[in-house]
Amino acid sequence: MLFSVFLILLMTTSLFGQVHNVDTYELEEALELAKSTDKKILIDVYAEWCPYCERMHKDTYTDKAVKNAIEDNFYLVMINIESESQINYMGHEMSEIEFAQQLNSSSLPSTFFMNNEGEILGMQPGLVPAETFHKLLNFVGTDAYLSKSFDEYRQSR
Repeated sequence: MLFSVFLILLMTTSLFGQVHNVDTYELEEALELAKSTDKKILIDVYAEWCPYCERMHKDTYTDKAVKNAIEDNFYLVMINIESESQINYMGHEMSEIEFAQQLNSSSLPSTFFMNNEGEILGMQPGLVPAETFHKLLNFVGTDAYLSKSFDEYRQSR
């Protein structure tokens, strides 16, 4: 019995690591790290029951170009809209549920871009294919959004 529980936990942990294929951080840790680097924070708002979230995690986040764009420019934070786990955002303790509500996340999955001061730069709703997502990550991560539209950026690449 104990071996079965261990095996299930091991399989779940392995699957989770494979799904994301990138390092994830707690929000408070990501904010601290971001302040000492030029990286931004990428917030993935999801639900375990959401099929589009699962596809985003399995197909988009595992793409090599997406992984590289995240590693180069962001600290990835996962926020489960149904989790009571406590987080600290700018000195305020709240659950992941409450944080997702404060973000006004109305669709799943939702991706939020935050600067290294913890301010929201923008948001992308829905499932995004890897070939578009890595361009969007580089667009925001390299600050290209400050001088051109995403369409202009995509055409120049």
